Amino acid sequence: MQVKIDKFDDLGWGLTRIDNKVCFVEKGIPNEVLDIKITSDKKDYSKSVIENIITKSEDRVNPICKYYNNCSGCQFLHLNNRKEQEFKTSKALNYFNTCDNFYKTTDYNYRNKVTLHVKNGVIGLYKENTHDIINIHYCYLVNEKINLVIDILNNNIDNNFNGEVIIRENNNQEILLVINGNYKYLDKLLNNSLINNLIYNNKVLKGNDYFIENILNYKFKVHYNSFFQVNRLGLEKIINILDNTLKDKELNIVLDLYSGTSVLGIIISKYAKKVISIEENKYATSDALINLNLNNINNLEVINSKVEDYIDNFTNIDLILVDPARRGLDSKTISYLNKIKSKYLIYISCEMISLKRDLKELEKVYKKDKVYLVDMFPKTNKVETIMLLRS
Repeated sequence: MQVKIDKFDDLGWGLTRIDNKVCFVEKGIPNEVLDIKITSDKKDYSKSVIENIITKSEDRVNPICKYYNNCSGCQFLHLNNRKEQEFKTSKALNYFNTCDNFYKTTDYNYRNKVTLHVKNGVIGLYKENTHDIINIHYCYLVNEKINLVIDILNNNIDNNFNGEVIIRENNNQEILLVINGNYKYLDKLLNNSLINNLIYNNKVLKGNDYFIENILNYKFKVHYNSFFQVNRLGLEKIINILDNTLKDKELNIVLDLYSGTSVLGIIISKYAKKVISIEENKYATSDALINLNLNNINNLEVINSKVEDYIDNFTNIDLILVDPARRGLDSKTISYLNKIKSKYLIYISCEMISLKRDLKELEKVYKKDKVYLVDMFPKTNKVETIMLLRS
């Protein structure tokens, strides 16, 4: 079946119409003419794959990864950088009517963390829309040291191993490896100098259960169960945005919600008399207390709690910084953010559609000021959004 792609959908699939019904074309690019095969036909839409490219977009490139057609790890290896950036900025313009700046990072080998799934000794990432595992020997999104560890694991295959592998690396190229499951070649890993820290089923077998990360002039302890941004350069861009935004502000009390290891709370503490960080993860709040000492911070309070269980305790707040998980904010938190009516609100989100949904309620009190995009996840359909609002 021959079609012409009209535009991208919100996930970066090509969108066309067949007999007035929407058809999503995986890896289709606007203005291309394609032969497609329908793979899923629903009442209101269908999904399809490309069988042949008749008219090729000038923005199409050859994917460098041999797993790309099956793996769910990334979505835009077939797009050049210009078109990928256009997709992400256009999405922000469509959702928020503005995009004040787009901050690039690095195209490849930028991730400092990867989670791999293991089934019967097959180690890799999930096949698109399934729990079938694609055996991965090299991923172009993760950094080179992590790829070396992936190679080690593939060379020491335990066919009875079922579970999960998490590999993290800090700026000093120190590896922290977490294995969950029944794996028998632990001696190979313990004796390998490439692996600095090894945690096996929540037990430390080598090194520590954390690493120290250095970002700009800051140091952060990160437990293996704590969140930390996967793109260090992207985090530096966010820090620069916060510094440029707050450098001329006079802030009394600041709330830092979903604060993780209090990285951003520590960054903005120099602009406030007091910062209060709230985080549910006990490992992250434990790290945060140490991070205060590592960075000589004495005006930040760390609270281990769900945000929604604590948010109703606050009034007279000058700035609220929220950095929630992909699902966004719960209704109680949004209600209290509006009730508090802080002078400034900064919303950081890796899921634009959640931010768009939450903004509908927040705009009852707050007015959108600036929208910045940081390309935290190149070659994927995700991008980090930093939205500045005022009451």
